[in-house]
Amino acid sequence: MKKYQPGANMQVLFVCPKCGRQLAWALPAAEMQCPKCGTWVNNKNRKGRGHDVFLPPGSDQTVLF
Repeated sequence: MKKYQPGANMQVLFVCPKCGRQLAWALPAAEMQCPKCGTWVNNKNRKGRGHDVFLPPGSDQTVLF
């Protein structure tokens, strides 16, 4: 399996820091609002930073919740 390194062109999982809901796989520059609690989530406040799995854009493994 190929290991990917962090970078601006790699997708990361966005998880709401307030309620813990998994939102989407997206590029780190993305910003989204949690539909459950209304919290705005960006790369700086997303839950799980530092324990990331990176996916290349267009990966067949990308799943939206």
